[in-house]
Amino acid sequence: MSSKSGIALLSLIVAFYSCKTKAEQEKNNTVQDAFTEITEQRYVEGTRIISKEYPNIEIEVNDEFTYVGKFDFEIIASSDEYPEDIRGKALAAGERLVFAVTDEHQNVEKLFIAQFEGFLDNNDFTYNYNFDNAAFIGNNKYRQNTWFYNSKKLAQESPRNEGALTRAFLEKKGYVLEDEFMMSRYVGLASEDRKKEVIFFYLEMLKGVTGYNLNEYQNTLSKEKTTEIERSLVERSKQSFSIVKG
Repeated sequence: MSSKSGIALLSLIVAFYSCKTKAEQEKNNTVQDAFTEITEQRYVEGTRIISKEYPNIEIEVNDEFTYVGKFDFEIIASSDEYPEDIRGKALAAGERLVFAVTDEHQNVEKLFIAQFEGFLDNNDFTYNYNFDNAAFIGNNKYRQNTWFYNSKKLAQESPRNEGALTRAFLEKKGYVLEDEFMMSRYVGLASEDRKKEVIFFYLEMLKGVTGYNLNEYQNTLSKEKTTEIERSLVERSKQSFSIVKG
């Protein structure tokens, strides 16, 4: 064998094992990311969210969901209601941990989102919710309400808000979303000074579940029908997670 042939063969062998090692590493990373993602304050194990602070809590998401991942966000003081010296600056920041139920083509059927958020030190704002009529889940009270809305339209109008970022986050990963959602939301405080909050979102695709688009839901259905749709949504949202600590 000539020296050139030997060098060429050696290069092929090195390239083969290099590609194999890289593929194995990517596979290992994918498996690890799918089951455990660690951050400084909180992490996910399987379908359990473990938060060490703000708040110290553990949430078990229903095992029909798969953990998709997380992303960070900022809330900007973008309207005239804010003082001029902070207008255009970040007021609050947080992260969203996203879980999904999909079909075999990655069409999203349901989402569960845990949002951990807090006002920054550059302002004195607090979350001034009234919890007098709120119910306990675990050791804390959570305000619950429902929303029926056009997610895609809102994302186009406000591309920097959390809903728009969630759509972009999922679509970048290959997930397919309907335009219109229905949502049950649970809001709680995450610190005694009211500068931090935690929110749990349970979302379903409106037409995929009910057979009605948003216009039909809002303008053609009887009050009894919409009440029943909303009631059943809330019941399903209650079954989508449990607080096992905190």
